[in-house]
Amino acid sequence: MHENIIRLLLDNGVQELYVTNRAAGAAARKMSGNAPSIHCGVSTNEKIAFELALTGAYVSKRTACIFSTEGLYEALDPVMSSAYTGVAGSFLIIAVQENDEEVTPLGLFSKLPLIVTETQAELERAVRYGYALSDEYSIPVIIQAVPGGYEDSPPMPLVKGGKKNGSTASFVREPGRWAATPKFRYKLHGELNEKIKRISEAFETYEDNTVVRKGKGGLITDRTSHLEFYDEDASVLRLATVFPLPEKLVQGFVDEMDEVLVIETYPAIELQIPRRSKVKSGFVDAFLGKPQYEETIQGFTVIRDRLGPASSINMAHGIKKLDPGKNILAVTFEDHFFHSGLPAFINTLYNDSSCVLLVMTNKLQEEIKKAIIGCGFSNIHDISAIDELARFRGTGEPVVVLYRGMI
Repeated sequence: MHENIIRLLLDNGVQELYVTNRAAGAAARKMSGNAPSIHCGVSTNEKIAFELALTGAYVSKRTACIFSTEGLYEALDPVMSSAYTGVAGSFLIIAVQENDEEVTPLGLFSKLPLIVTETQAELERAVRYGYALSDEYSIPVIIQAVPGGYEDSPPMPLVKGGKKNGSTASFVREPGRWAATPKFRYKLHGELNEKIKRISEAFETYEDNTVVRKGKGGLITDRTSHLEFYDEDASVLRLATVFPLPEKLVQGFVDEMDEVLVIETYPAIELQIPRRSKVKSGFVDAFLGKPQYEETIQGFTVIRDRLGPASSINMAHGIKKLDPGKNILAVTFEDHFFHSGLPAFINTLYNDSSCVLLVMTNKLQEEIKKAIIGCGFSNIHDISAIDELARFRGTGEPVVVLYRGMI
């Protein structure tokens, strides 16, 4: 799938493309023919890749990133500011859904336009439209792509159009935008609200927002695959443009129905519907009987990095403070620990937290030990089997456990 995405971005005139997957980076360089007007870079993490692409867009370049949906959450710091600063060129973020994680909440959260695609044809339309949208409104655009619709597709043909490669960089000094103080950020907030309103109006006619009218019971969803277990006689609004909501289209559909069920993994669409008296929630996991991230190991309640790299440490600390008697196990990766985990760990020590931190390692055990010992902490243990965690249950002090492997 990545090769199809890269081809599509190149065909639409991308000038700077950043990825975190080395194989995707090699494919991008090969497909671009190492043309001097196109830069394909591989970054060590998503935050760096996002910032590099955003900087290119600041200087009027057409840029893009390809991440997993889970990976995009690791770039939240620059993501959350990018809608306000905007761009001088254009910038697409392609998030490929490789597991259950979705990025649909990020549109509403970050104020970045977000489009969901399920097929190759939809992705082709979304990339063309996304670049046009980014050009017109000077704002990054997120596209969520689902691999299932692309696996057996033939190579994508060349698409003519888009900005020409080779245009020179141009940076207009504007401190009020690129390094905004609170006074200037307030001004940018007003500008962003106006952009969002105009983009919402533009989304009213987006090609992949489709309505099928049948009965007076309605379903609204961002994914047709979510409809597998629902009444075939219901009317359906499939909404590709999750944020900002095309309000007239959605509210008009709701008003036509006796009752409407919004089927989505996260309430990104539902929260934007102005009048919700006829609207009910239909979270996908709840309907299919899937557990809501409930996990226990050796008597511990497991907290994983759901909100970003090493976010489990802060979440576990908060839970432990609210319920001191609960056995909490924060689980993170060695790379995540060095990305954001060390300051979070220091915070837990400063606030006398007593939860257990498990770091899954591959080759950085000694580096982690040195960093932690440098903080004046020495309660560190290596384990070779997960059942060894049981001996730390009920501990009244913080513990760091290093485990070579995955759980």
